[in-house]
This record gives sequence, C-alpha cells and structure tokens, in this order.
Amino acid sequence: MNRLVFSIVNKLVLVSAFIGTSQAQSIQAAAPKTHQVVTPATYKGKQIVVGSGGGFTGFSTTYYLLDNGQIYGKRNRDTTFTLIGKQTVANTKRAFTVIETKCQIKTTQFNNPGNTYQFVQWRQGGQRYKVAWGEPGKTVPPDYPRFFDSFMAMIPATLQVK
Repeated sequence: MNRLVFSIVNKLVLVSAFIGTSQAQSIQAAAPKTHQVVTPATYKGKQIVVGSGGGFTGFSTTYYLLDNGQIYGKRNRDTTFTLIGKQTVANTKRAFTVIETKCQIKTTQFNNPGNTYQFVQWRQGGQRYKVAWGEPGKTVPPDYPRFFDSFMAMIPATLQVK
C-alpha cells in the first residue's frame, strides 16, 4: 500500500514538473507584446486641436480631441501630453461634423494671430488645416470663436492644464 501511494505521488510529481516546465517554455517562446502608447503625436486618426497663447510670457496651451474620443492637453513648456479624459461618442462625432462641415476648416484661410491668439486646427496624418485669430481689426469667421468656446466648455475647468 505504501509502495502504491509512493508510486502515485512520484507520478503526480513528474506530471506536475512536466506541466510546469512546458508552461514555462511556452511562456518563454511566446513573442513579447509591446504596448503602444497613443498620444496626439503618434495618433493616425483625425484630430481637432484647439489652443491659445501669446502675451509677454509667450506661453500657449493646446488641447487635442482624437476621433476615438480621447482628450489631451499640453502647454508649450511641457514635454509630454496629459490625458484629460474621454469624450462621448456623440460629442466627438458632433465636434468633427461641425469643424468639417459648418466651419469648413479645409477651405477657410484665416491666419491672423496677434500678440495673444486663439486657434482651431484639424489634422490627420500629414494633412493640417488651421485658423488662427487675435490680431486687432481682423474679422474672424464667426463660427470659429463659437467652436472654440464650445470645445473649451467640454473640458471642466478643474481638468484644464494649468
């Protein structure tokens, strides 16, 4: 009886050792997975970029809405993007529809930043369309300041980069 128990225990130990070894080998043999961090700098989809800056400090603050709903913020003195949160699908779609169809950013040519300025930009890959304003005496296409204000209203003051 003791011999039978000893034999069964030895077989279980061997089976356990074999399973443990084969699992370890399969884990080592698996290709390492890398996690690609998505930022506005690496994102391939569409983006809306909204920002402001200037004055005697020269500082600027920029916000990025990716078409996947993620919102990032960055100041010109920052080295990294700050993930602020994620916008709803409906709000994201609405923002892109307004900038592309109502504002017609791809055909609007207005680049008149002043000492202080605001801007709205649409981009995807190498395509970039930007409208900037702030120079006194220049009439801004009216949809852009409204879009800027609506965009900024999506970001609670407590989450804006300071």
